[in-house]
Amino acid sequence: MDSTLRATATNNRDFACMNTEEIVRRVVEGDPAGMTAAYNQFGSRVSAVAFSIVRDRDLAADITQDVFERLWHRPERFDPGRGSLGAFLAIDAQGRSIDLVRSRNAAKRRELNDHARRAGELPPDTEDEALRRIEAANVRLSLQSLPDEQRIPITLAYFEGIPYRQVAERLRMPEGTVKSRIRAGLESLGSSLADVASVA
Repeated sequence: MDSTLRATATNNRDFACMNTEEIVRRVVEGDPAGMTAAYNQFGSRVSAVAFSIVRDRDLAADITQDVFERLWHRPERFDPGRGSLGAFLAIDAQGRSIDLVRSRNAAKRRELNDHARRAGELPPDTEDEALRRIEAANVRLSLQSLPDEQRIPITLAYFEGIPYRQVAERLRMPEGTVKSRIRAGLESLGSSLADVASVA
């Protein structure tokens, strides 16, 4: 998908009435009209989800394009039995955005640590700080092993401090479903971190 598709999607209203089944069928068949319809119906929502996390319009636009390119190249990833196409694309945008933010933050931390080492600076309570960093790293590694349906709501609720109700609204699913997925994910995290501790 490129800027031409964005322009076409914005100006062509004939695709607005195309239902999800028709959109997916056309995408699977390699029909660009399917992608145009998908972008026309869900592009703004995907972009809004991405921007709410990365807070950068250019990055949000890149993530939006990436989400629709992934749909174009791998439409079989969408399972109608597990939810709507709009929710699927929004969750994909959530995951891609969170991964990007995490990657950028990690790069910044590495850069700061490099500067500190070159300057010969050591933070106070070095041993305690090292232990906290190891624990945080273990949590991040364990979190990445969770499926998106658990990892994304946990990240929103615990790392971004968003209330369950708002997480449910963002993901467009019942609050009870969000809570059950978070609970299952936390149980998996607990087991994973226990394994790490036993190895250590």
